[in-house]
Amino acid sequence: MNYKIIDHTADLAVEFYGKTIAELFENSAVSLSEIIYEKKMSVSEGRELEFNFTSDNIEVNYIDFLREVLYNINQNYYYFYKCKATFLSETSLSIKCSYFKLSKDDIRHEIKAVTYHGCAIKSKVIDGHEMYYAKVTFDI
Repeated sequence: MNYKIIDHTADLAVEFYGKTIAELFENSAVSLSEIIYEKKMSVSEGRELEFNFTSDNIEVNYIDFLREVLYNINQNYYYFYKCKATFLSETSLSIKCSYFKLSKDDIRHEIKAVTYHGCAIKSKVIDGHEMYYAKVTFDI
């Protein structure tokens, strides 16, 4: 499992997971597509979009990345089915995401925005394995 939806009063809170921080970023984009379109899909061939961010810390890059992913889902109806971080440090990120285009009618859950509220990238042991996770709150 790459994500878990958390009970939250007015918004949508999600914990995204990865074995590494790079995998956390990769899984987050794919999982966000799964949540919004309410389906899990894989495709053998699609188009690629590259994201590059630089900021003071990794959490800011993470939120900026999710905002770009959300923008492309909401405006272009992209479904991100695979991502690969090509460079990741505390202050910089380059990630290539494969996508294919759906339609507005395919969207099942509208998410308006990604917030900084309570966002932090941390590690914890899950089922005996150290995993990285980020709790993210979305405006719906």
